[in-house]
Amino acid sequence: MGKTLNFKAALLGGVLFVATMNAAQAADLLDDVTALLASHERIRAAEADLAAAAANEDVARGGYYPTVSATVNAGHETIATHQQQTSGVQGHTTTALRFNETDLSVSQLLYDFGSTDAQVDSAALTVSQSRAALEQTRQAVLLEALSAQFNLASAKRVLDYQQKSEDSIKRQTELENARVERGSGFSTDVLQAKTQLAGAQAARVRADGALKKSLNRYRAVFGKLPDDMSGLELPKLANVALPGSEEDLVDTALDQNPQVVVAAIAAQIADQAVKQSFADGYRPVVNAVAEQKWKDDVAGTKGQKNETVMKVEASFDFNMGWTAANTLKASKSGHSAATSRLKDTRDQIEEQARNAWQALETTKANAEFLKNQANIASEFLELARKERKLGQRSLIDVLSGETSLINAQAAADRAETDVAIAVLTVLNVMGKLDTSVLQ
Repeated sequence: MGKTLNFKAALLGGVLFVATMNAAQAADLLDDVTALLASHERIRAAEADLAAAAANEDVARGGYYPTVSATVNAGHETIATHQQQTSGVQGHTTTALRFNETDLSVSQLLYDFGSTDAQVDSAALTVSQSRAALEQTRQAVLLEALSAQFNLASAKRVLDYQQKSEDSIKRQTELENARVERGSGFSTDVLQAKTQLAGAQAARVRADGALKKSLNRYRAVFGKLPDDMSGLELPKLANVALPGSEEDLVDTALDQNPQVVVAAIAAQIADQAVKQSFADGYRPVVNAVAEQKWKDDVAGTKGQKNETVMKVEASFDFNMGWTAANTLKASKSGHSAATSRLKDTRDQIEEQARNAWQALETTKANAEFLKNQANIASEFLELARKERKLGQRSLIDVLSGETSLINAQAAADRAETDVAIAVLTVLNVMGKLDTSVLQ
């Protein structure tokens, strides 16, 4: 009874220790990912695009405000006048004066048939588009970071499995060789053991290469290598809300995926460009203008002169090369192109959503089967070792069983990683991937 209680206590302590370690590793990864999202150059570029779009919106809204123009000039003016007098004698007068003039005008847009409205709406849409593009970039970088972490952790564990297998087979080969030297073993068993050892060594080399490749990917994403490779584990994802069916995933993706949002806004911006082109090319601009001029000795007239003008003016420019028609045609073609790109983007996202769902379903089922395979391989190896001691199993059976177990464990581990990445991919295609998956 006491031994049972001690065993349960030890087991509970081990579970709590592992849970604590996983929580600590998840917290460390969360810190690394948070720092990455704050400093990644791709995200910084998207943030700069958003800031530029916001500034351009302010520029566009400036069209609603008055425009003040001030002109100051001074100089020397000479006016020579020739007049034919009634007597037939030609008269000649010359005035030379220093002058100065100050002009001030205020112009307020009254109506431009929607041109300024279209510019402002387009600028506001560009801000929304840049914000969606920033979110798309954040989620893409986050998916890359978490995938790099999970793949590295899996590659490290697979290498550990293969190293353990190689060490075990090497030890059994040495034992079998010693038995042959004592005359109680078989040379064929030694050769079989060496064959298994060569296979295990090759598997270990492949696993080491995969680990180095994963390290390179990790370095490319995070800009550094992990601080502690020995304690690298696969963090557990938080409970996340996944769609209940493939169709639910498709509907959510087509509605919330940032890539679809960006393409949809691009079509709206193109529509505003059509409105602006029509207003600029085929409609006048109506302004209210107030002008004040202060003149000293201007136009050959000595003395001060003040002029005040208040008016409403309509202006219309038309290029005889049919620039207005061509501009409107180009805008309509741009809108047609943006609409086609939106449809194509929706088709691509739907495909990605369906593939992500199928990948999630497949990896889940595959992980269960491989986990079961690893359990069966473990049971077989345990029995094979017992039967080997009783002389009922050959060495090759034991070695093959051990190789099968290691391969099954590595495959099950890889499958677990694939499930985690499949979950992240589903969240990404939904447009809902964020750091809360680690909390």
